[in-house]
Amino acid sequence: MSRRETALDGKWEFLLDPEDRYKDAPPNASAFGSGSINVPGSWEEQGYGSEPAFPQIDTWTKLREYVGAGWYRKTVRLERVDEGAQRVLELAGARWTTEVWVNGAFVGLRDSLSAVHRYELGDEWSEGDNELLVRVDNRMRLPLADSHIHTRHTATEWGGITGGIMLVELPAARLGRVSLVPDPLAGEFRCRIEVEAAEGERTGCTVEARFRAPNGEGFAAIAPVDASGETELVCALGDAPALWSDRHPQLYDAELLLKRGEETLDRVARRTGLRRLAASGKRLELNGKPVWLRGYVDCCVFPLTGYPVWDKSHYERQFRIARSYGFNHVRLHGWNAPEPFWEAADEAGMLVQTELPHWSAHYQPRGGKPPVEVDAFLQAELERIYESLNAHPSFVLFSMGNELTEDNGHERLNELVRYARKLDPSRLVTDNTGFGQLPEQDREGDFFIPSFNWHVPLKTEEIAAPATNRDFSAVARLTDKPVLGHEHAQFTMYARPEEKAKYTGVLRPTWLETIEETLRAKGLEERVGEWIEATGVHQVRALKEAMERARRTPGAAGVQLLDIRDFPGQGHATTGLLDVFWDSKGTIPPERALDFNGPTVLLMACEGRTLFAGETMDVRLLLSHYGEEPELSGRVGWRFLRKAGDPNADERGTDASVRGVVAEVAGIVAKEGGRDEVLVDEGELAVAGAARGSVEEIGTLRIGLPAGAEASELVLEVWWADRERLVEEREIRNAWSFWSFPRVRYENAESVWSSAPALKTALYGASFEPNAKFDPFVYPSHKGVKLAIVQRLTTNVLQYLNGGGRVWLLAGESELYDAPVTKYLPVFWNYLMFSEQAGGTMGAVIRPHPALGSFPNDGRSDWHWYHLFNGTPAICLDTVPEVEPIVEIVDNFNRAKRLSSVFEAQVGQGSLFVTTLAFRSPPDWKRPESAYLFGEMLRYLLGDDFRPSARMTVGQVLGLFRLRGIHSFL
Repeated sequence: MSRRETALDGKWEFLLDPEDRYKDAPPNASAFGSGSINVPGSWEEQGYGSEPAFPQIDTWTKLREYVGAGWYRKTVRLERVDEGAQRVLELAGARWTTEVWVNGAFVGLRDSLSAVHRYELGDEWSEGDNELLVRVDNRMRLPLADSHIHTRHTATEWGGITGGIMLVELPAARLGRVSLVPDPLAGEFRCRIEVEAAEGERTGCTVEARFRAPNGEGFAAIAPVDASGETELVCALGDAPALWSDRHPQLYDAELLLKRGEETLDRVARRTGLRRLAASGKRLELNGKPVWLRGYVDCCVFPLTGYPVWDKSHYERQFRIARSYGFNHVRLHGWNAPEPFWEAADEAGMLVQTELPHWSAHYQPRGGKPPVEVDAFLQAELERIYESLNAHPSFVLFSMGNELTEDNGHERLNELVRYARKLDPSRLVTDNTGFGQLPEQDREGDFFIPSFNWHVPLKTEEIAAPATNRDFSAVARLTDKPVLGHEHAQFTMYARPEEKAKYTGVLRPTWLETIEETLRAKGLEERVGEWIEATGVHQVRALKEAMERARRTPGAAGVQLLDIRDFPGQGHATTGLLDVFWDSKGTIPPERALDFNGPTVLLMACEGRTLFAGETMDVRLLLSHYGEEPELSGRVGWRFLRKAGDPNADERGTDASVRGVVAEVAGIVAKEGGRDEVLVDEGELAVAGAARGSVEEIGTLRIGLPAGAEASELVLEVWWADRERLVEEREIRNAWSFWSFPRVRYENAESVWSSAPALKTALYGASFEPNAKFDPFVYPSHKGVKLAIVQRLTTNVLQYLNGGGRVWLLAGESELYDAPVTKYLPVFWNYLMFSEQAGGTMGAVIRPHPALGSFPNDGRSDWHWYHLFNGTPAICLDTVPEVEPIVEIVDNFNRAKRLSSVFEAQVGQGSLFVTTLAFRSPPDWKRPESAYLFGEMLRYLLGDDFRPSARMTVGQVLGLFRLRGIHSFL
C-alpha cells in the first residue's frame, strides 16, 4: 500500500471540563450532548470561555478566555485496515498537552509547543466505525510562562487545535526519519534515512533519492538498506547546482523512495534547498559569500486569532513586506513557527533563527541546576524542532531561548549547544539570545547575540547621536565570532487610536482604553494626529542612525531589530515601522528604508551635524557592500544642497576637498519634492573596488558655508552612479542633514541684567550680580535694564516681573515642581515597562514663533536639537492650559502630560519667557546651534515683538517654579 492521508478537519463533538471531572476516565458519548466545535480553530474564537475579570492596561485582552481541559470526540470510519500498516494521528497547532484514546484505549500524551503532536495508534483501529477522543489541556504544564508562544503579551494562553487533524496510514515497510544535509561546495545532498519494517522485511530493499532542480533537471542516487535499517547516500547535483540564498531562493523537489526490486513500498517528498550558512571568523558566509543579516524579531504576535495561524498566504504577505523594507532575516523570539511559515520563508529567501520556547531564569546562576522536568522538556523540544525542520533551507540559526543566563553563561546550555551541533552541523547554534557578557570565556556558540543597546561598555541612551563616526566596535571586538545586535534600537512613537477598528477577532486593544481616557480627560484628543506625525518622524530619524551605526561596525554580522512591527504587550511598545497587522504607519516608504537597510548601503561618518559658518567639516563616505557583486567598483555621485528660504543667504559654498572628480556648481536652485533647494556643490568619487563583505572608506568631502552665511540646513545626497555595474536593478542612495550657523555677537547686552554666572562667558557687556543685589524698583528706571535673565525664581525677580519687567528664566530641574527629564532619543520600548529610564518623552513639536528667529527647523526633532534637549527637564503645563508651548515636548502616551521646553506668558504687567534648553553652563554656548538660538531668543526678548498673549497668575507661576529667598544663594 502507499501512504494515505485523511483530513479529520470539520465539526467535532466538544466538551469543556473546567473541573477535571474526566481526568481519570474519559467522558462517554452522552456527556458531550449537543456541544460541537470546528477544527481547525481555537476555543475562544468559537464562543467558548468567559469574559475576563478585567481589561488589561499593558497588553490586549481577549473577548473570552478559558484555561483548562477540553474534549474532542469524533467517529472515524475505516473502509479497510491493511495488515502491518501503521496509523499516525497528527494534531497540529495544539498547546500545551494533548492525550488520545482510540475505541476506549489510551494511546499516549504529547506536550510539544514547537512541533505537531504525533501519535502512533498501533492496533486499536478496526474496519468500520472507530471512536476517537482527544483531550487538550492549555494549562501551563511547566514553569515557562514567559515564552512568547503563550504569554498574555503576545500569543495569549490560547486553547484548541488550530492547525488541523490528520490521520496518516503508513505501509508495513516504510521510511522513517529522513535527514537531508546540503553541501553546496560539493554540489550534493547527503541523505540519511531510517527504514521501519518487521524483521526480515528490509531484505532486498533499496532507498532511492531523486532531486529535481528548479529548471526541471533530475538527479538520483540509490543505496541498499542495511540490516540496521539505516541508509546513507549522496546525490550529486551536476556541474552547476542551483544554490538557495536570500537573494535567489532556488528550491529542489526531493523524493525518497523505499523499493524492493521495481516495487515502490513507500514514498516521502520534501522541498529543500542547497545552502550552508557558516561562521568565518567574525563574518557569516552563505554558500561561501559574506552576508549581513538585516533582521527583525518576530514575537509571535497574531492580533486577530491570539495564536500562530496556519495560513501560508499570511506569511507570504509578511515576508513580501519585510523584504520590501530590506530585511533578509527574522528571529523567532522564544517560539517555533508552524509549517506554513517555513514553506513561505523557504520561497522568500528569509534567513530564520528559531528558538526553544524558553524565557526563564532556570539557568541562573551559573552553577545552579535547572528543574529536571523543564530541562528534559527543552532537550526534547530541541530534537523535535531539528527533526521537523530538517529540509527547510531557511532554518539557519538556532538559540536555546531568550535572555537566559547571567554574565558567564551556563554549562548545561553549553551541552545543549554541542548536542544541537551533533544533530545537524549545517545549522549555527548559540547558547541564548541577548544575555551573557563578552568575551565569552567558556560559553559555547557558533555566534553570539549581545545587545548593541546596552552591553557594557555601551549605554542605551547613546545608541544614536549626532556624531556619526561612532560604531559598536566596543562590543563586536570582544569576540572573534560573528555577533548580531540583540533587539536593536527599540525606539517608539505615539500610539495610534485608528488601529482599534482593525481588531475584529478575539482580541481587543485594551491597552489603548486607558490612554484614550486620559486624553479625553485632558482635552487632548485633537492633538493625537500631530503627535503621531511628529513622533513618527523622530522615530525614523533615530532608527536610521542606529541602523547605520551597526552597518559602520566592521566586526558586526547583523542586527535583529525590535521590531519591524509594534509589540502589543509589556505596556504596548510602538517600536515598529508597521502596526501589528503588517500595515504601514506612514512614517517611511519601503524604498527609503532601503537607504540604510539594503544589501549595499552608502554611509557617512563625521564628528557632528552642526558647524559655524566659515568653518568646514570633513565627512567620510563609506560603503557597506553585501550585494551580489564580488567586488563593486564605479562612481558615487554626490551633491551638497542648502535648503532655500532666506533670499539674503549666501548661495556659494566653501571649497570641497574630495578624493575623486569634483564639479563645482554654485547658485543653482533645484526642485526636490516641491521644495526649493540651492545647489552648493556636487561631484563624483571613484570607487576602485569594494569587496563583498567589507565596509570601505571611499572618500572624504569637506562641507561648510562661508563666514557670514545665514543659518541654514544643509543636505548631503549620495548615490551609486554606475547602475550598469550592478548585477541587479536596484537603487543605492542615502542622504543626511547638517546645519550651519553664523557666529554670534549678542547685541544690546548692556541692557541685560543676570544672576547666572555661566552667562558671563557669552553675554559681554551685561550686568552680573547676585540675586540679593537686584532691586526691582531701581534697575528698570535707573540702570537701563530691559531684561533679567535668571536661573532661579526669587521674590525680587517675581516682583520685577509682576511690576512690568521682562524675565527670561533658564529653568533647571532643581527649580521645577513637575519636571520630567528628557533625552533626545524616543522612549525605549515603553514607559509602563521602563518607567525609570532616562527620559520618558517622544520628541518635539516646534511651533513657528518669532522667538526662534531664523533658527532652521522643520517643526520636528532633528539632530541639531540633540544637545539642546538631551538631559534637560520639561515643564508640565497641565495647570496652565491657556499657555501654548513654543517648543512642545511630546510626553509618552501613558502619562500624556502637556510638556514644554520653551513658552511665554504675561504675568501681572510683565512678560515671562521660560526655557529649559541647554543654556545653563559655559559649554552650552560653545556649540553653534546653542549660541545661535540663544541669540535669536535674546533679540526677540529685547524687541517690540515680545508681547505674550497668554496670561498666568502669580499663583500659577509659583505652582510651576520653586520660589527662592533672595539671600539663600547667589
